[in-house]
Amino acid sequence: MISGKTLVGKTAVKSRNILGRIYRCPVCGAELSVIKSGSGELKPICCNTKMIMLEAVNTVYVCSVCRSELMVIKDVEKLEPVCCNKKMNPVRNL
Repeated sequence: MISGKTLVGKTAVKSRNILGRIYRCPVCGAELSVIKSGSGELKPICCNTKMIMLEAVNTVYVCSVCRSELMVIKDVEKLEPVCCNKKMNPVRNL
């Protein structure tokens, strides 16, 4: 799956590790997503090449009862995840 668009310019997004941030390998197309945000400077390498930060960010949902989390890999319009018999809430960590 290849999703999102490559960022144009160097100042569009700070190099902060944002929950759900997506990186893609320009050689093989492999993608990774940040599952725990932090203040370090993430510089992923794949195929001996720096991965490209994409504009898109994967949505993360959390259960208000058990605190389980899930990350959406491929978005669809009517996704409504349910856990512990309750609708899960999207996390906003931008």
